[in-house]
Parts: sequence; structure tokens; C-alpha cells
Amino acid sequence: MHKLITTLVCLSLFAGGWLFAQNNLQYETEKVSMSEQTHINNAVRILEHFSLEEDGKKLINLSSYNSSINIPIKEMQWRKALELIALQNKLLLEEGVGYLALKDTDESIVEAAQEMEDLDPETKQLVEEALTKQVRIKAVAMLADRSYLKNLGIDWSSVFNGKVSVNAGFAGASQLTSPLTLSGSGTADVGNYSVDINTLIRTIELNQKGSILAEPSILVSSGKTGRIQVGQDISIKTADEAGNTLDTFFSTGIIMDVSPVVVDVNGEDLIMMKLSIERSSGQPSEVSTVITKSTSATELIMYDNEETVIAGLFDTDEITVRSGIPILKDLPWWVFGIRYLTGYNSVERKERELIITINAEIVDSALERLLQSRNTKTEEKR
Repeated sequence: MHKLITTLVCLSLFAGGWLFAQNNLQYETEKVSMSEQTHINNAVRILEHFSLEEDGKKLINLSSYNSSINIPIKEMQWRKALELIALQNKLLLEEGVGYLALKDTDESIVEAAQEMEDLDPETKQLVEEALTKQVRIKAVAMLADRSYLKNLGIDWSSVFNGKVSVNAGFAGASQLTSPLTLSGSGTADVGNYSVDINTLIRTIELNQKGSILAEPSILVSSGKTGRIQVGQDISIKTADEAGNTLDTFFSTGIIMDVSPVVVDVNGEDLIMMKLSIERSSGQPSEVSTVITKSTSATELIMYDNEETVIAGLFDTDEITVRSGIPILKDLPWWVFGIRYLTGYNSVERKERELIITINAEIVDSALERLLQSRNTKTEEKR
């Protein structure tokens, strides 16, 4: 009996010593040493190994700090080393689900702003633009048959959340039902549809009742002005006081000027946008040049990735159509004047409406996109 107790005590002491040795070994492996010249990104890579092993969390540097850690680390537990590096360089250590992140503190942002005051105006402007959010404007310009749109009963003022109301009659419903069923859009209410704007545009094009003129996309910094022109510049010749001939150029076609401003309202980003659209064409002649214009200007407040429509710009297209008895109506006039007896000319007028859909999407600043790109490349390498 005494031998059994002695054996158990020995085994317990051995097991305890083994566990102590293992714990001590684990504690030792968690310690890290680095020189003060170690770059912050290299330090993050070293400490991430311990973070993944112990807590299963990735370590990411989301701060704008890009220099050495400025403090020597000697045989220190990795978490304490990380906190010390953050404290030394005025960084914020944020912990979330599955990650640890180093971020800028308000103090570091203030210091960066103070440093910007010492920059020359041109460099300062470039830095400010790199830190400014941007807005991607996507537009689709379509010229559609106005009578067809009337038959469909489209109400452009009802646009909400990327959809428009269509109060289609029997003729309009028959033209819409098939394309909407194929695309999986719209509602099942008889004579009343809620249609996605892009689906409606493609449906009009599919029925050959309109054509897409342009689908431009432009990236504009908040507070700046962007310009899109689909058309051509025409010149008008003028003479100066000395009798010299000068060419004055005018822009024609579809011209869109946008000036978006990103505003933070209760933590949500909204887009205040000044928008002007022009559709113009020039008709040069020997006497003068006539420029026909249809313009629209407005100010919008949109949320991120919202889509809206600007419509109501009309023009009239006149087409001369020859009708009558086939073959005979197309004979030359000198064949006994038969063409005048067997045919006639008629002028068809088609009213067309310019429809422009606009989608506004808020994009991170150039500096934020650069940091995200670097973090993605770092993760791919690992």
C-alpha cells in the first residue's frame, strides 16, 4: 500500500514538473526582441505570428505611420510589446472579431495637420486631394420614342430606390410583360408595374423604341467638378478688327457637368450634387450657324449607390416617306410624270425624349485605397 502511494506521489510530481516545464516553455516562446530601428510593418509581421498562434487573430496596420518603432524590445511578451509600440508612436490598438489593428489616434491626426501647414501650397493641395473622398458617377443616356413612353405610362417622378412606376395600358403591358418576365423584374399587378430602371432601359432598346447614346463613367473628388461630353466641337469663323479670320469653337452633343460634395450626417455619408445636362447640335450654313440646345440643371441630395433619372428633354425628328404603288412611285420624273400619279411624299414627325440615368457611388480616398491595396498584397504573400 505504501509503495502504491509513493508511486502515485512520484507520478504527480513528475506530471506537475512536466506541465510547469511546458508552460514555462510556452511562456518563453511568446517573448520577442526587436531593435528600435525595426520598421513598423516588419514588427507587425513578427507579432502577428504570436497573435495568430495564441488568439487566432490577424494583426493589421491601418495607421498612416510608416517608420521605425522607435523603442527597443527585449525579451518581452508579445502583447505587451505591441501595446508599448502603439503607445510610443501614438497609435490606437483596436481589437475586433478575428483581428487586432493599429490605427491613428486623434493626436496623430492633429500632428499631421500641423505638419501640412509647413508644406508649400501646391504640395498641400495634392495631399488634401489624396485624403478627400471621391464619387464615381455612372450615367446612361438614351434617346427614346416619346409616344412609346406615353403608351407605357412611365412616371419618371416616381423614381425611388432604383425603380420607376409604369402604369401600362393593354398595349403597353403586352410590350413589357415578356421582357420583365425574362429578367425577373417587376410586379404582378395588372396594369401597374414597379420596374428597375436599368431593366426598363434595356426593354426599350430591345423593342427598338430607343437607342443608347452613351454610357460614360467618371470619378470626381468631393468638392471638384467633372465634365463628360459625348459629341463634337464645331467652329464658327469670325473676323477681328484687323480683318483676320478666327475660329471660335462651341461644344455640342451630350454634355454633363457634375459637382459632388460628400457630407457626413449623423455618421452617414450623403452626396450633395450640382448637375447640369445639355443636349445640343449645330447646323452650319453660309450665313450663320444655328446651335439647338436643350438644357437641364438641378441640385440633388443622394445616398451612396443611389440611382436617379433626369428626363424631359425633347426634340422632333422629321422623316420624309415616299408612299404609293410599288415601282411606279419611284420612276424618274421624266417618264411621263407617272411618279406624280402613282405616289406621294409625306412627312413623319417623331418626338423623342432624352433619358439620362445617374448612379452615384462614394469611393474611398486615394490614400485609403493605397493602404487597403498594401494590406491585401501583404495578406496574399502570407
